[in-house]
Amino acid sequence: MPRSDKTQIENFIHELENEIESLKTQYNLFFSGELNVPPEKLRDDIEKKVRKLTFTEQKTAKVKLLVQNLASRFNLYNNMWLKKLHDIEVGVVRVQKKGSARTGDMPRGAKPSSAEITISLNSEKSFEDFYTRYCKMLSRDEGNESSKDQIINSLKAKMISSNLIDAKIHLVLKEGKVNVKFKN
Repeated sequence: MPRSDKTQIENFIHELENEIESLKTQYNLFFSGELNVPPEKLRDDIEKKVRKLTFTEQKTAKVKLLVQNLASRFNLYNNMWLKKLHDIEVGVVRVQKKGSARTGDMPRGAKPSSAEITISLNSEKSFEDFYTRYCKMLSRDEGNESSKDQIINSLKAKMISSNLIDAKIHLVLKEGKVNVKFKN
């Protein structure tokens, strides 16, 4: 491979690294509520470039290593972003939109209501109890079966991906939203 071709590929890799860092920043802004829409188009474009680069035949070990590192880093970020987006879709996590925090939900200085519940993949009743407690904290009826199933299935998926059979869940009502956290 002529010297200019190697330099071109290395420059392309460097530019792609900068694009990935920019995309990472945009996703951080989205998850913090600063952006209203996730940067999906940019993510798709970068994913195509990384795929194309991965399947391009590299001649030197240095270029192969650079491509592998770049692809691995992008795939790690990409999987994390897709998981967070999925959690937002099913309602496990909510994105706090800028300026949308409600201040009238609780008196100033009052501690948010909280609960702790133990759930088990071996007990469907524990998930029913969790959902009932979740709805009580939000002061709402239990809603439709679809949203109930989404919340419970998302919680089960988190447990399975974390290799948990039993788990303690800590629920905290804060600013009109229920935060769900696994306790160790």
